[in-house]
Amino acid sequence: MRQCLNPDCLFPNPDNFQYCQKCGNKLLLRERYIPESILGQGGFGRTFLAIDEDKPSKPYCVIKQFLPQAQGTDSIEKASQLFAQEAQRLEELGKHPQIPELMAYFTSDNRQYLVQEFVKGETLQTELDKNGVFSEKQIRVLLRELLQILEFVHSQQVIHRDIKPENIIRSSDNQLFLVDFGAAKIVKPQQRTATGTIIGSAEYCAPEQSMGKPLFISDLYSLGVTCLHLLTGVSPFDLYSPMEGEWVWRDYLNGNLVSDELG
Repeated sequence: MRQCLNPDCLFPNPDNFQYCQKCGNKLLLRERYIPESILGQGGFGRTFLAIDEDKPSKPYCVIKQFLPQAQGTDSIEKASQLFAQEAQRLEELGKHPQIPELMAYFTSDNRQYLVQEFVKGETLQTELDKNGVFSEKQIRVLLRELLQILEFVHSQQVIHRDIKPENIIRSSDNQLFLVDFGAAKIVKPQQRTATGTIIGSAEYCAPEQSMGKPLFISDLYSLGVTCLHLLTGVSPFDLYSPMEGEWVWRDYLNGNLVSDELG
């Protein structure tokens, strides 16, 4: 299957076709990448599973196409800058073995693309949906891996800003990968208290990040909320009681034993 990349078409074509049957768009991106299927769509773009024809083993990779939801010239320009910044961040962050490597960043037919290493596996949200809630032991293992990854990310002066089960992948060899740095922010000392754009997933967002002032600890907050969701299977919105002014996640454990040391 060859997936058309034209945002207004997206027609799936047979493997032997060079041009889209429906719109005539070329199906081989940059004479190298063959998009096979759509993986998902976010605020800045659409992602595709593709084959890298230039490598002997023809491995899978992930193509991210800039496709902003923002309206207006200024908003689109800002989104374009953020997309380019994501590529710059990934070039450095991808040196970590548990962050997908950036393979390419380019413009084709007046549209921006970045290409990343494909991590074969499932997100923790998919794992939760299939297998049920996580045990304390599983959460402890998860925290050991993710905290080590975050230590590296923060050492590069980057705040991820969108840590959630959907952005953590368990690979086929049982390693955890942190993905989707589209919302990430590079922190400069003089900017650490400046109010910026509110980005992230509301359910997992730290209070200061919700006010446009993310800190490194905002990622730790989101990771903690991610763990609560994995332990309970309940939306984080329901795990905090505004009336009581505290987290009530233990009320939703349904027999899942969690020690006071962890909780």
